[in-house]
Amino acid sequence: MSISIENLRNVAIVGQQGVGKTSLAEAMLHQAGVIDKMGSVKEKTTVSDYDKLEKERGFSINPSLLYLMWRDHKINLLDTPGFVDFIEKVKPVLRATESALVVISPSTVAGTETKKVWEYASQEKIPRLIWLNRLDEEMVNFSRLITEIEEEFAISCPPLQLPLIQKGVFSGVIDLIKLKMRTYKNGESEEKPIPEEFQEEVGKFRKKLLEAVAETEDGLIEKYLEEEDLSEEDIKRGLKSGFVKGAFAPLICGSAIKGVGIDILLDTIVNFLPSPLVRESTKEKSLSAFVFQTLSEAHLGEISLFKVYSGVLSSGSAVYNSVKGKEEKIGQIYLMRGNKREEISQVVAGDVGALAKLKDTDTGDVFCTKENPVTFPPLEFSEPTTSIALKPEAEKDEQKMSTALAKLVKVDPLLKVEVDRESGQTILSGMGEVHLEITIKKLKEEFNVRVKTEEPRIPYRETITIPAEAQGKYKRQSGGRGQYGDVWLRIRPLPRGEGFKFVDEIKGGAVPSRYIPAVEKGVKEAMKKGFLASYPLVDMEVTLFDGTYHPVDSSDIAFQIAASMGIRKAVEQAKPILLEPIAEIEVEVPDEFLGEANGDLNSRRARILAVESLKNRKRIKAHIPVAELHNYSTHLRSLTQGKGTFRKKFSHYERVPDEIAQRIIAQSKKSEKS
Repeated sequence: MSISIENLRNVAIVGQQGVGKTSLAEAMLHQAGVIDKMGSVKEKTTVSDYDKLEKERGFSINPSLLYLMWRDHKINLLDTPGFVDFIEKVKPVLRATESALVVISPSTVAGTETKKVWEYASQEKIPRLIWLNRLDEEMVNFSRLITEIEEEFAISCPPLQLPLIQKGVFSGVIDLIKLKMRTYKNGESEEKPIPEEFQEEVGKFRKKLLEAVAETEDGLIEKYLEEEDLSEEDIKRGLKSGFVKGAFAPLICGSAIKGVGIDILLDTIVNFLPSPLVRESTKEKSLSAFVFQTLSEAHLGEISLFKVYSGVLSSGSAVYNSVKGKEEKIGQIYLMRGNKREEISQVVAGDVGALAKLKDTDTGDVFCTKENPVTFPPLEFSEPTTSIALKPEAEKDEQKMSTALAKLVKVDPLLKVEVDRESGQTILSGMGEVHLEITIKKLKEEFNVRVKTEEPRIPYRETITIPAEAQGKYKRQSGGRGQYGDVWLRIRPLPRGEGFKFVDEIKGGAVPSRYIPAVEKGVKEAMKKGFLASYPLVDMEVTLFDGTYHPVDSSDIAFQIAASMGIRKAVEQAKPILLEPIAEIEVEVPDEFLGEANGDLNSRRARILAVESLKNRKRIKAHIPVAELHNYSTHLRSLTQGKGTFRKKFSHYERVPDEIAQRIIAQSKKSEKS
């Protein structure tokens, strides 16, 4: 398939869950004649949501690549997830597109996830076209909706059509560019003159469109001020220019399920949305390509979706992965339409494709030549919000579980797996409980690994509150050579976060210098297990100020043991306390849920730092004990009807309240006995 770069369009379909993104992609494929019959999300028959878990859940988990031909143009569509746990998978997709189609419905103009993808598109400087969906299902106050969009997103939103609603039934649209009415019946559309009853509203919104378009060029604004009108060609030129500059976000409307307005949407994409030529890099001859998604297919293994920015990527060639610093052999290249693949020999600048079974490539990697290395800014994802500890049901599956988790993390940049050095637990972290549930199900169904889950153990710490000193003396005599080590240690608390400091104040060789490292080593070993509940000791200075030795019986091991004994005695006198990790969180909720969110945080021992006002929302900044965050994401969604989100990062350690500390200490002692 040979398509000029001018006739390529790469479009990300974005928005929150439930607005009809996948149905819209299906309608576009049907309108273009790619499929004979539209699939249904409810009936689990869509081209885009082909994964078994996506069908079960009824929403997209991964981005899906589709393509179609329309009026001699190739349109690459990237249907992206809208569910909160997977919304950040939109970020790499926006790197591979030149425009975003933001899908909304009358009742979900600016939901939390829509705002997020809008922000991601802003960061990537991607222009946005708004599709108002579900007009066959929901009533709309059009004027109020346009105002709401402009206020929420701080951008001009000129509508290109008005919804045609007669006797409460949505039957078509009024084209504000052509000034024609287009009605739809049985999959066919027909253009007619605009009825008199709509002329006043048409005039109002046509004026808004003309004013937005006129401001894109000096010549257009002069003509508009003189004639108070612009030709169809003038409007098209101004729309194309203003869209690329991000001067406005035009709105078109229809119904994906009923197929209303889909032909106009496709015309709008080819007429007004930019080709890859808007990026200067497409003019370069040397190869640069970006891997924006890694998928896992049952029979094919890993599939890497990529976008060529410049040059040509050909099958059978060797390329340089500038992120990994390694060469990669390119095998068979595919065009993708959901899980359907079509073999091709090369992908040219501006286009996208897929590769299977790459050896050393992950999402975010860049292909180029070694002679002309290319880099892109690294992809940045939020820290995971939810964690769980995993253990294989069968001990023999330990290695199998580790291998499976490594593969899942490779294809999902929002997942994180680590083995906690203190507890030995394997910790799986993700963007919410649903994210983790789906990952655990994949372990079982794709890798035949069944796991047990438990809460991750909280990494408490112990420290001291007052100075103390003690002697540690180790003396052992048996048949032959004995063991002798004797030290005096002084300890004092350090400011929170300072860690550990060792000071040598030995004078006159009371402890020979050759044994000082052994004393420090013994101190460090002893600090790994505290006095109260066996958690590591932190924020403490230890000074070795006196001691004695034996010319024959002293040894490194004797001084290590003596130091360990001395620390235990000194800490016991220094009023030790328990510390807990504190997270810094940002919680965003609609205004009406602020009271519930604050109350819930207070019940979790959070300390509210600030409450910021956003448009119809509040952002709460707080410090909260990590121990209180278990299942918080699920609880927050329940509390806010699915509209609340939060981010977290580690902040510092604080003293555990005495009552809670006593429970933790008692539990620790009980565990040690059992």
